[in-house]
Amino acid sequence: MDEPLPIDTGTSAEGQVPLAPTDPVARVLIDHPVPHLARTFDYAVPEKLAEAALPGVRVRVKFAGKLRDGYLLERVDSSDHIGPLATIQRISGPVQVLSEDLLALSEAVARRYGGTLADVLRLAIPPRHARGEKAVLKAEKAGTPAAPDNAETDNPAASENYGSSDDPQLVGRLGEWVLAAGEELTAVDPVAPPRRRALACTPGATPGLSWIRAGLDAARTTLETGRSVLWLVPDHRELAVLHSALTSAGIAEISVLSADQSPELRWQAWLRGLLGHTRITIGTRAAAFAPVADLGLIICTDDANLNFLDQHAPYPHAREVCLLRTTIEDTELFFVSTDRSAEVQRLVEIGWLADVTPVGPARRHAAPVVFVPDEDRDPFAWQRIPSRAWQIMRTALRPRPRDGGVPGPVLVQVPRAGYYPVFACARCQEVARCPQCQATLTTQSEVGPFACRSCGYHSETFSCQRCRSHQVRSIVRGRARTVEELARALPDIEIVESGGDHISTALDESPRLVVATTGAEPYALGGYAAAILLDSLWPGPWMKSIDESVARRLRAASLVRSRDDGGAVYLGDEDELIRQTLTAFDPTTFMSRQLRDRKVLGFPPYRRILELTGAGADIDEVIGEIGEVEELLREDAEDGQRSVSAYPFSAGDRVGTRVAEIIASRSAKKQPQVRARIDAPRSL
Repeated sequence: MDEPLPIDTGTSAEGQVPLAPTDPVARVLIDHPVPHLARTFDYAVPEKLAEAALPGVRVRVKFAGKLRDGYLLERVDSSDHIGPLATIQRISGPVQVLSEDLLALSEAVARRYGGTLADVLRLAIPPRHARGEKAVLKAEKAGTPAAPDNAETDNPAASENYGSSDDPQLVGRLGEWVLAAGEELTAVDPVAPPRRRALACTPGATPGLSWIRAGLDAARTTLETGRSVLWLVPDHRELAVLHSALTSAGIAEISVLSADQSPELRWQAWLRGLLGHTRITIGTRAAAFAPVADLGLIICTDDANLNFLDQHAPYPHAREVCLLRTTIEDTELFFVSTDRSAEVQRLVEIGWLADVTPVGPARRHAAPVVFVPDEDRDPFAWQRIPSRAWQIMRTALRPRPRDGGVPGPVLVQVPRAGYYPVFACARCQEVARCPQCQATLTTQSEVGPFACRSCGYHSETFSCQRCRSHQVRSIVRGRARTVEELARALPDIEIVESGGDHISTALDESPRLVVATTGAEPYALGGYAAAILLDSLWPGPWMKSIDESVARRLRAASLVRSRDDGGAVYLGDEDELIRQTLTAFDPTTFMSRQLRDRKVLGFPPYRRILELTGAGADIDEVIGEIGEVEELLREDAEDGQRSVSAYPFSAGDRVGTRVAEIIASRSAKKQPQVRARIDAPRSL
């Protein structure tokens, strides 16, 4: 029997619109929030847009009767679609914003996190701003640097987005001090540093800001070769000080990219990087995808900070974006922080990253002296502010002439508002203790969950062992109460608060008390003379809670001067791991020991984690379709059940791609949706 002849339908457009003479078909990725619709569709390229419709430009097309944004991925000579094609309505700007490298990176991130390419591009490319784009393109044509058309500037410290508590002049002095104070000590020859390295800083000559000194040395080496630098920091305070230091160092062509910027400034900074108008781009997690011409080095500061975790699907972490990008674009990579994340330490131990952290006497002398409560020798060690802490405070504020100390500010760190690191029964006032090991219980709120950090006990409800009451109350005083106590004890000392809606970036060297909540500690010019770290900090019943506790304490302690300059820290934590790590100021050893247990158990970062939330039957169906994951736990959630599964790194892209396909398929079939997150830090 003869086979039917193929029918050549040709390429035509709706309405008989004249088409481009060559490659009249455009593959367009639709920017759509529905998973099964966020894919490529074929559109006809009208003759009038033949020259402007280049791969990588933004376009507007009709989709389901509405105009939608999209990206033109490629142009081809024919389409598999039978019948006339809808045409591209218009080109949204002449710039090819989606480069080949950015497309490859976005596709890799989508596979890594089981998301859609459209979701990733929504995070990678800021919304277009016509006026800002016009200014940059005008400067490009004239051959001069682009500048904002309004009164806003690229300086984060001068922007109203960062609050009235910041003094741009003081931030500028802080940047100048970083340059003048000295260099960060490392364990390698700076002439030939390894291409991929990690550094855990000590206070040294620039307490709290030694990461700038270390990063600046690495950036200068790259800039001297003619290549560019991308530098990521956790939040706006680091951004402001870093910008000041780079400006003081005489580095020109700096672009600042942050989600806190106005749409115009952000789009201008993004375009300047794309067009090669900048040598160094600095920013928060929004800058992880930023285009940088001839990128030679990526610096990521404080990679364990949760600010680097994007809160929009597919929830990528900036550290992982950097790891993917450095392989795609063949760049150097530098992780610098005061602590050490589990992910970076694993890469160090397998030899993918070189550890350039100083060790031995050099590290100890660059760190402050850390004191812990001694219940045997100090009868008042149980008090919230023991006698030793008061002594350290007074010595730092008013050193005796014979001691030779230099007075300076004192940091007093207190827990966040609404935080219950220590609590008691609301009826009998008995401190809540673990029913299994009698250690102090901890919780995040008065309704739970309740957990023990010593033995791992976990419960959704609380029952007092003494009176059987189920009500709790916090016995940790907050920032306001702490300020009252300090004001009564030291009435002639100025007290500055930092936290909530009033977070300061920098303070001068005047002797004063600085009461700050966790994460809101300001930088001090010259460093703090001492720090009193009150109360136990417990982030929650997660596997990484001890990691987060150590990181928070190390960040606060790193703001204090070195022991050679008289710096002292009083640590109020009862946890022995936190005490050992802070006393030795050695986060790498702490994390190395943590990883030994996690490797044996097969926990992250040695396997990847998939968290599914939805109805139990739907979760079972999704897990069955994936087929390469091992379920670790299943528990009830607010809207169904929560399942946590693990899978090996070798199956990473396959599982991520399969998860995205299953979710899109369920969306197309209008089945109940199952929410998926890969490597969420608090899944376990």
